Amino acid sequence: MKLFAPVGKFFKGVRTKLKEYPVAYAVIGAIGIVLFWRGVWYMADFFSIFFFGHDSTFVVNYNQFWDGAVSTLIGFVMLFATGLFVTDFIGSQILSTVEKEEEKVEKIARETESEEKTETQRLKDLEKKFEDVTNHLDEHLESIEKKLEE
Repeated sequence: MKLFAPVGKFFKGVRTKLKEYPVAYAVIGAIGIVLFWRGVWYMADFFSIFFFGHDSTFVVNYNQFWDGAVSTLIGFVMLFATGLFVTDFIGSQILSTVEKEEEKVEKIARETESEEKTETQRLKDLEKKFEDVTNHLDEHLESIEKKLEE
């Protein structure tokens, strides 16, 4: 799977950049969907003629297969790059659940960080108060010692 890590990182960068331009994102996604399903349709037509059309007047055209395969591949890459392949075929419900979980984790992380800062500040305040009390006690102790020496 390490082989696909750079590809995934590249596609994530593409999605991040495209989110800044929603119209371009929508156009690329629409073209990707059309190309993908056009390719599937062409290949389905090719296979139906190839397997079931020998005795009819249909001629097997291998260009139709390659046209469909290339369209499917280009559409797949466009959909995968925009993240729409996953949302269209896996389902947005799963993705929204994952996003909600990620948001919960981020919220907990922010709260924990905030609590940590608060506790750190409280500890600093307590250290300061402790130092003030010990200094005050030292002063009293010195004054008592002076009085005892007199």
